[in-house]
Amino acid sequence: MLKALVALIAGIIVVGMIQSRAHETDYQKALLQSLAAGGIALLFVLYQLQRASSAAAKAWLVPASCLALIVAGGTLLRFESFSGEMVPRFSWRFGNNKTPALKVTPLAESDSGELAVEAQSSTEEGSWLEFLGNDRTGVMPEREFEIPNSVDEITRRWDIGIGEGWSSFAVADGIAVTLEQRGEMECVTAYRLSDGQLLWLVEHEAIHFQALGGGGPRSTPAIIPATELSPGRVYAQGATGTVWCLQLTDGEVLWKRDLIEIAGWTIEESEQAISWGRSGSPLIVDNLCVLPLGGPASASDEGRSLIALDPATGETVWRSGDQQISYASAMTMTLGGKRQIVSVNEADITGHDIESGEVLWSFPWEGKSNSGANCAAAMPAGENQFLIGKGYGGGSSLIQVTRVDNATNADDASSEKETFIAEELWHSSRVLKTKFNHTLVRNGVAYGLSNGALQAVDIESGERLWEQSRRDRLGQGQAVLVEDVLVVQGEEGEVVLVAADPDDYRELIRIPALQHKTWNIPTVVDNLILVRNAHQAIALELPQR
Repeated sequence: MLKALVALIAGIIVVGMIQSRAHETDYQKALLQSLAAGGIALLFVLYQLQRASSAAAKAWLVPASCLALIVAGGTLLRFESFSGEMVPRFSWRFGNNKTPALKVTPLAESDSGELAVEAQSSTEEGSWLEFLGNDRTGVMPEREFEIPNSVDEITRRWDIGIGEGWSSFAVADGIAVTLEQRGEMECVTAYRLSDGQLLWLVEHEAIHFQALGGGGPRSTPAIIPATELSPGRVYAQGATGTVWCLQLTDGEVLWKRDLIEIAGWTIEESEQAISWGRSGSPLIVDNLCVLPLGGPASASDEGRSLIALDPATGETVWRSGDQQISYASAMTMTLGGKRQIVSVNEADITGHDIESGEVLWSFPWEGKSNSGANCAAAMPAGENQFLIGKGYGGGSSLIQVTRVDNATNADDASSEKETFIAEELWHSSRVLKTKFNHTLVRNGVAYGLSNGALQAVDIESGERLWEQSRRDRLGQGQAVLVEDVLVVQGEEGEVVLVAADPDDYRELIRIPALQHKTWNIPTVVDNLILVRNAHQAIALELPQR
């Protein structure tokens, strides 16, 4: 028994030492190391207990006790999912944790047009047109809501059930659009912003599921609002590579493309290489719809990092890049004086000419899309600079892109060729380890959930200004910045408003919201915060500013 006690104490000490450094390293790696150390200690303890019980003629005692614990756990607990740090999540099997019923009946076709027009004319004018907002930075310049003094000042405009997936809402003309998995069908759905009524649903038979990542679509739709000359359009990509262009008011399918077919892949090959499902959100830029493409190595010469589609017809305009895709979405930014598309790929970052797709520069960024994947997109962080972060202990870098104009013939100005150089200004394994979320920039300071804790970092130096305490950390959630307030979606479902203050972490209010694991980015429209996960969607209405 003494050996068992010593092994138990040693196991506890080793696990404690591993966990004490988890906030500086990586919680997922610390968990795996703790399970290994704790598992070895536990097996040794059980072995010693079994020897002792056998000597006392009770060889049945240890296995019977283990079996009883397993049966009791299986009876009382229900496995739900894994967290973003691979912690298994359980709920009480007989507990009351039901979410609202899924809306399954869209408005009748004869009514939907009229009611959609009513939504356009009677609800907020605000919009959130695509992934991470109208300019894809996750930053809104003006805040339309007041900071509540208590949760009693916040109302739920609607609280509805929703299908699986990690998509977020895009909003325009009083309509909120998202993607979700409903059984065997992958769907694009539209809800009326005023009351959460399901306006329309477009579905096709497809399903993505991965044990650690869950099921359903991962990307966020993009919307081109209606004008006097054309109706509003929605662009969306499912987790298995289907891309839609739909009419905003009624969901009419204008065109549809299959990226896996274009890439010359099978769905099995795609799922093996991109294990957690296609997550690239459509980028609408200069009359192009740009998405990560992917494909076998043989497709590199033709281009497999990005594809640009004609937004009116869906026809391919260009393909570019020889790298496999990651889970990040393409962005536009001006670097080296040139407006361009920036793509975070499986193992590098590339800049592309918008018109032709030509690769202008590349920078190595280690990753593997079926293991330690790149998920965060590059974010502009000052003139000719961007920040890029990575979880799995990766850290972050500040990259600067400069242009060198080289003339191949000094007497011929028309032969001048643009050359861009990407160089790392700093790298740190201690800050902005943004696993699923993205860096938010304001006044020279970057904010983000680093290894599950909200953090503020000086962009110029890479110095950490403050970090949320381990006790309060919000896990692998999401955040957006609304003027001077960070709207943070905790992984456990709560919504937390935090002051965007470089001097100290100041939590303004913590709002109970969703009931299950949440990896979805919140959407902010006027004084509404739209949040969702794989079970539930809520419109939180805050006091108007």
